[in-house]
Amino acid sequence: MKKIHVYVLVALCCVTAVLPLSCFREKEETIGILSASFIMRTGQSLECSVNQDMHIISNANDPVEPGMAPSMYVMKITYTSTIGSTVYYKGAVLESSVTEVDLSEPVMLTVVKEEKQVQYTLQLVEDSNDKSQNEGKRITADMRTSGFPDCAYFDIAYFKDKFFAITSSYPEGTAEENPAFYNVYKSEDGLNWTKVDTGIKVVGAYGARLLVFNEKLWAFGGGRFYGTDEDGNAPETMWGMFPDISQLFLCSTSDGETWTKDTPVDASGALGAYVDSRLFIQGNKLTLYGGLGCVFGQIQKSFSLANTTDGITWNAFEGVDKESMPAKMSCYALYNFKGKLYVAGGFQNYIDADPKNSGWYHGEVYGSVDGGLTWNEEVADAGFGKMWNMRVAGTTDVLYMVGGEYFAEGEEGRTLKASNKVFRSTDGVHWASLEGEVAMPEFFKGRTRPCLVPVGDMLWIFGGRGITNGYYGGIDIKDEIIFDTWKKKIK
Repeated sequence: MKKIHVYVLVALCCVTAVLPLSCFREKEETIGILSASFIMRTGQSLECSVNQDMHIISNANDPVEPGMAPSMYVMKITYTSTIGSTVYYKGAVLESSVTEVDLSEPVMLTVVKEEKQVQYTLQLVEDSNDKSQNEGKRITADMRTSGFPDCAYFDIAYFKDKFFAITSSYPEGTAEENPAFYNVYKSEDGLNWTKVDTGIKVVGAYGARLLVFNEKLWAFGGGRFYGTDEDGNAPETMWGMFPDISQLFLCSTSDGETWTKDTPVDASGALGAYVDSRLFIQGNKLTLYGGLGCVFGQIQKSFSLANTTDGITWNAFEGVDKESMPAKMSCYALYNFKGKLYVAGGFQNYIDADPKNSGWYHGEVYGSVDGGLTWNEEVADAGFGKMWNMRVAGTTDVLYMVGGEYFAEGEEGRTLKASNKVFRSTDGVHWASLEGEVAMPEFFKGRTRPCLVPVGDMLWIFGGRGITNGYYGGIDIKDEIIFDTWKKKIK
């Protein structure tokens, strides 16, 4: 066998030796664009294919949504071309990732190398079927490229026909002497963001929740653990060492633009869980059902309960079964559906990869018909596995569960993973993973705590966080922050 290999190699060498030099020369002199992508103003990259026979470059495999605003058709072109060649657009050099072109109509590019030149046509392809109708469509890879701040936390809600976001930013670091910004941003299209002149300097806090209740938009809770805010307030700490929360931060607005700093009335002393609070609305009441508090610098489970009819005056939630499993768990999904309250997933104690503690993590669903006073197990295995830090949203007929984290078994043992799956339920109890043509694209990144915002029959998915840093499932300043935006039809 070795001799045969030698003979073949010699034969190939001989064949190569007699090839005419023109073959090599012709290959060297070929010029053109080798690869390309269109970069939208939102930061989204549209991968393109290059047809070297027709000299057409298009995003056929990554089409844009139809009927965009005119300004959205102006994009930058990123490309590679043959060595020594120059690409021209309207007689001027096209600088890769710099020059903008209007792709509302086909665009001609000319590639020149010495005496040779070749023309390419750029074609922007619109998706007549709109991917958001089935698998889901990423409409921006990075919200920060279109006005959103580089922040450590955000939450988003839809109010008065606009998207609003509360953000927590520490651009110079989290030390006490550095500035901390707690601001509001708005968007009419879910793509382009502008800062709101709120009338007060500070709105929200790190880990605050944004929700619509009683015809107002509310920023509820959170902690101001880092930096000095724009009102001159130093961070809240315990003994000058650990993050702490000594008050409930509450702000509201009737129009999304002009905000007020509200003082909650809590005569019963019921308010106590402030970070990533679990809140639900039933009838005319807003109820706080636990959340995460600060215990010696660790953000972890807290179980203070209260409700309100006006957002200001809070009363103790009497008669709660504190021995029920939902009362013992942390970081579950809490949602209302068809007149019933549900808890899905979550964990007890703390996050630990040791297999002996696998019973701490839950995949069941509990239901309550009395507003969270008592709970019954609806199903032991709801279909999403044992997971926590997911979000649930939808319409009156169907729900979607996005994100979450779980332990996966692999060659390196049990490792913590962020879920990139989307689950669907029509009864609030049984969940099925979306597969096939309705599954999210493979490049939909796994995440925890995404912002889910239903608008009509479309679910908007804004960013999220990476896997938890810490033992108790809470948000951490070291978490990876995800800034993409997706749309998916609710059906």
